[in-house]
Amino acid sequence: MASPSWIILSRKATAPAAGDDGLPQGAALSLALAAPPRVTTVKLRPAACPVEPDPPCRHKFPCVLAADPSGLLLILTPPPLSERDEGELRTSRDARGVERTIRIGRVPRPRYVVCDLSSATATATASPVPDPRELIFNNDLGVIAAPGGGGRFMVVEFQAIVGGREATLLCFSSESGKWARKKVANPLPRWMWTFSDIVSHGGKLWWVDCVAGLLACDPFAEEPAMEYVQLPAGDVSNGVFRCVEMSCASHGAPKVSMRTLADPSTAEWTFEYEASFSEIWAGDSYKAAGLPNKAPVLALVHPDNPDVVYFFLEQRLFGVDMRAREVVECEPLDPAKSQKKGSYSSGLVFPFELPPMFSAEHDHVACAYAIMHNKQAYIRFDRSRVWIGLLLRAYHTPLS
Repeated sequence: MASPSWIILSRKATAPAAGDDGLPQGAALSLALAAPPRVTTVKLRPAACPVEPDPPCRHKFPCVLAADPSGLLLILTPPPLSERDEGELRTSRDARGVERTIRIGRVPRPRYVVCDLSSATATATASPVPDPRELIFNNDLGVIAAPGGGGRFMVVEFQAIVGGREATLLCFSSESGKWARKKVANPLPRWMWTFSDIVSHGGKLWWVDCVAGLLACDPFAEEPAMEYVQLPAGDVSNGVFRCVEMSCASHGAPKVSMRTLADPSTAEWTFEYEASFSEIWAGDSYKAAGLPNKAPVLALVHPDNPDVVYFFLEQRLFGVDMRAREVVECEPLDPAKSQKKGSYSSGLVFPFELPPMFSAEHDHVACAYAIMHNKQAYIRFDRSRVWIGLLLRAYHTPLS
């Protein structure tokens, strides 16, 4: 069977214990391609992600933060067990004169790595991103390939303070190996930006705030110009942004509508369609899928066919052709990866179009990072390096 052209990638990665990961000797990352609507999960070996993270750390599991269409994945991993930070002793007295001493320590910071899935040569790399020394705000990081490709990239976070007309792009360049700041305008100074996703599209990074709208810029520009597009916001499908809105189901069957942002420069959203789940529930394809007449949870939009929208419902992920009101795909979710009842959301997965090297004619490529005959993709790591990768530069330069 031919490899899929796109996959539904889980945000949550896994880090099995050594010997239990099913990976070949020397491999540190596995991507077993599953045809949609099944979910594909990144599997990391302890060489890339510790099985036992440092207990005080905030992030206990690895996760995929962002992706670039060229095949780049930005992955956050928890920090490994380290020597205990003795911290700082602080003494205070209460109103009764009772003295108390407490120890203040640092919370271990997560680590970041960019994996390049696009190369089918021995120079394929997984590049560690150096610690920016506590300068990252909320892990609202995106990754974007450099113009001209060549494996070069930039990791970027948009940082703004409420009330400030100026914001900052915190940028790491793989070419310079340095973090740097770039000043940009803050389109909504009084707004507290909360981003649900960061998307690389059309040579720009797009920060998606599901209430305020979209921010976009080219971080490679000497003086990036920040663009703002008001709501609605949504996924990228068939080369343009799509907004899918789902009405509340408290007064009957939910309704789903779609709008398209064909030209971001106009900031105009074009209405595409609206469909009620009452029509979908009444269809033979829905009944044949054995799905209950309950309101589902919106998951994602098909990256090539915007008429197909995917939903979560009772441990299943299914796709609906909204114009035809027909269920076109339905698969049970892996019980080991299932969420607690009521905890499903579109933030758990995202559509990822595979680089050309993942096509069927490359099934037998034998290289450092390749699609093997059983459709497993591996990245091999040189453990003699500080972190991971085959051809890594040691990035230890301070913020410029």
